[in-house]
Amino acid sequence: MLASKCVVYDMGVNMFSKQLIIIYTLLVYSSLSQAMDIKTKQFTVGLSWDGKEKVENPAIITLKASETDLEIEVSAPFYDDPAPPNWEPGVAYFKLWDYEVVEAFFLNDADDYLELEFGPHGQHLMLILNGNRNAIKHSLPMDYSSTIDRETMTWTGKAVVPGSYFPPNVTKFNGYAIHGTEDNRVYEAVFEVSGEQPDFHRINKFGDFDLSSIFPANARDEHSDLWTQALIEQENNKKE
Repeated sequence: MLASKCVVYDMGVNMFSKQLIIIYTLLVYSSLSQAMDIKTKQFTVGLSWDGKEKVENPAIITLKASETDLEIEVSAPFYDDPAPPNWEPGVAYFKLWDYEVVEAFFLNDADDYLELEFGPHGQHLMLILNGNRNAIKHSLPMDYSSTIDRETMTWTGKAVVPGSYFPPNVTKFNGYAIHGTEDNRVYEAVFEVSGEQPDFHRINKFGDFDLSSIFPANARDEHSDLWTQALIEQENNKKE
């Protein structure tokens, strides 16, 4: 009789231990999931540039942070517009905005901003701007690749953007998608930029977004060395 009680007791202890392990595993998984969610932000390019229409099949821009870099993933319809001439996959292409492209803009309160552009054929472009439309550096290298699925007529792109490319303390964001040719050019936005004509540099219309909420390294008072050098070069050019 005593042996039977011991067996029952051992079984109860084992079951209780297993329950504790399960509960602990769920708590750890939940904590990890929450941590991952905190470091991810998704934007839908769901409006016409002037905000008057909703986009039926919008591009999606997803931001994922690491300690020093920001990973950007693009998922978008593929319209099979003509590719840029003389292009090479993974290489910066100036004036990529003239072709099928998805763009992301990161702005701070001092009107410093980073413009990033990604194409379905593997081209990319970055510009850093000190004040509205005032580009002081562009076409720096970036780890970027893309894939086109012609069965679903969609494309995806993935970039790893160095943290040094971003201005400090980004507080605003906008994203865009452009496709079509000549008179059939279509412009889409995350936050509307209405005006007389499409203009993606209406920075006063960008939406609120604290980049440091997913990318703590952006919460800094000073410009990166890259930005500092570009600003110095700008001042020197003014003196010449």
